[in-house]
Amino acid sequence: MRYYVAIDGGGTKTDAALFDDGGRLIRRAIGGSTNINALTEEEIRETLRSLFAELFADEKPEAITRCFAGMAGADHPVLNDRLKALLTETLPAPCGDIVIENDAVNALWSGTDGKPGLVVIAGTGTITYGRKADGESFRIGGWGHLIGDEGSGYAIGKEALRHALRVHDGRDSPSLLYENIKAHFKIEAMPDVIPLVYGAGKSVFAVLVPVVLRAADAGDPTALRILHSAADDLAELIEAGCRRFGDKPPLVVLAGGLWRSERLRSLATERFKQTFIVPEVPPVYGSMVGALGSDGDEKLLDRLKRQFDP
Repeated sequence: MRYYVAIDGGGTKTDAALFDDGGRLIRRAIGGSTNINALTEEEIRETLRSLFAELFADEKPEAITRCFAGMAGADHPVLNDRLKALLTETLPAPCGDIVIENDAVNALWSGTDGKPGLVVIAGTGTITYGRKADGESFRIGGWGHLIGDEGSGYAIGKEALRHALRVHDGRDSPSLLYENIKAHFKIEAMPDVIPLVYGAGKSVFAVLVPVVLRAADAGDPTALRILHSAADDLAELIEAGCRRFGDKPPLVVLAGGLWRSERLRSLATERFKQTFIVPEVPPVYGSMVGALGSDGDEKLLDRLKRQFDP
């Protein structure tokens, strides 16, 4: 029996899975962030120890064939080596092979089953990642909320809040979106939102996306304008990524919470002719594909997929 460990380590949470070569998902564990650009090595070490304690609670293999970890911040060779050392130290059994890639690889392979292609990740932030048939990879965007993350949940929420404050100032006309934002924050006057958002994380903006979507569904013109602008930014990321593949259109995976909005997805993709893949499994499945490597086949991958809730 061969055992594998798969890790999807993002900026918000880390999702890990232990499984075997029979396609049995033994256990899955979710913990905090393991982004080496944002945390100390000791913080990451403690998160990994806690994750592995839960992951190996039911079954303790004597050896692990391969660990594949798609982790935020893993692009730089020095940081990649540090993460590999942390995994070597914290894995509770000897591991024959530890492979670490950028966490965008997980999202790509969750839709392509390991094949080359393009993934556009749209959640709190945005980034496009591509891998060609020859193994060459690239990224577009993902430069953070201060200078990038166009089309993201953060960008949508920020524009919605700007509009609401402009209404308060008398610079924009009152709207349903304005009233919905006040109701969301449970405030009487818009200036009361300032202490709630300054000093808060990016997620306080991103959680406004459903508020904007509901207002757009009701025909609010400002909400519709914000969504159309975000869709244009997302389409630009798709187009820029596809150009890197030349004349042959790649498989394009749409990963991240924003793509669950049918309205936004339709607006962003209506100008393209190819079929888009919206994964029905979480990114940690893409890590499982990476962990299996050449040991994986279509039947085995299908067995693993069916163990995730739709």
